[in-house]
Amino acid sequence: MNPSDSLWQPLSDEELGRLETFLASDATPDDCLFSLEMLDGYMTALVVGPEVVQPEVWIPFIWDQENDNEPSFSSEAEAIEIEELLVRHMNSIDRQFDEDPDEFFPVFEQFGYADEEEKRVAVENWSLGFTVGMELAHASWTSFMEDEETSQFVLPIFLLAKITDDFEELTEEEMDNMALLMPEFIIKIYEYLHQA
Repeated sequence: MNPSDSLWQPLSDEELGRLETFLASDATPDDCLFSLEMLDGYMTALVVGPEVVQPEVWIPFIWDQENDNEPSFSSEAEAIEIEELLVRHMNSIDRQFDEDPDEFFPVFEQFGYADEEEKRVAVENWSLGFTVGMELAHASWTSFMEDEETSQFVLPIFLLAKITDDFEELTEEEMDNMALLMPEFIIKIYEYLHQA
C-alpha cells in the first residue's frame, strides 16, 4: 500500500475522540475493547507480534473475543467510517515501527489525564488490550513466551494488566515506574521478533 494513501494517514485528535466514543457506546457488544487505550494496546501487540493478522480477523476480535457479536451500526456509512478509523490507527502504529521504532510511545503517554489514578487505569487498559492481541495470535507467541529471557519482556505488561496475582505485591510507585518503561519493553519485543 502506498504510504500516501488515505488509509495511512494518522488519526486526528477529533477522529481519535470519535473512535473512543463509539467503543464506549451502547452500540458495541458487552465484551468489546471499550477504550482507546485498550484498542491501542491490542493493535500494538498485533504490530510487534510474530504473526501478520489480517483485518478480517483482527477487526471482529475487537468487538467480541468469543461469541462473534458485532456492533449495532446506525448505518452502512457509520460501519465504513469506523472500519476506516480502525485501519488507519493500526496502520499508523505499523508505520511507526517500520520507520522509527525507537520513538514509539503507547497512547497513554500521548494524552493527559485528570489524576494519577486515571492514568493508572489507562495503563491497565492498554496492557490488557496488549494481552488480548497476544491471545488472538496465541500459537505464534508460544516460543517467545517459553523462552525465559524473552518472556521477561512481557511480564510487566501482565503485571500492569492485573492478570497475574503478583501485581498485588507491587507498590503504586513500582507500577508507575514500570509504566514509564513500557515503551522500552515493547521496543525490545519488536526488535527480538523482527530484527533478529
